Amino acid sequence: MYQETDLQSIRQQMHRRILFWLIPEAALLALVVYSFMLRIEWLTSLLFALLLAVILFSVTLFILPVRRYLHFVMNALHGRNRVDTAAFDTVDAETVVREGVRCHPITMRADTIKEELDERSYYWDANLPLPDWQKGEYIRLRSHEKMVTGWQRVTGE
Repeated sequence: MYQETDLQSIRQQMHRRILFWLIPEAALLALVVYSFMLRIEWLTSLLFALLLAVILFSVTLFILPVRRYLHFVMNALHGRNRVDTAAFDTVDAETVVREGVRCHPITMRADTIKEELDERSYYWDANLPLPDWQKGEYIRLRSHEKMVTGWQRVTGE
């Protein structure tokens, strides 16, 4: 599902966003310094407050979501993954945010001798198309902290 090229693409996007993020902040900072040198106190205060608001707004909306997704893909590729085989049950069409990443909740069932009905919850990245699994179909999932990082159909079970 995820490859090194995806990771490099997200890193490039992160660098572009940081660069575009710095341009308005640098301009506002230059205006703050200029108004400070002219000793216009009200303008310095106003521009400084505007600078802080722009920094907070832009970091929250433009930088942090890409950073969280970058960390998610890094963990999916290089983190500790576990493999589990279970029968597919349901997938929710509505997305939830888990650790800063939008995803679809997936319910799998692992019918074992100990527990007749063992439900397991996983999360599917909402940036990827939903799989075409059928209810009851056995799927071998690779996951990192309940986030699906890979899968394949199991035949013969």
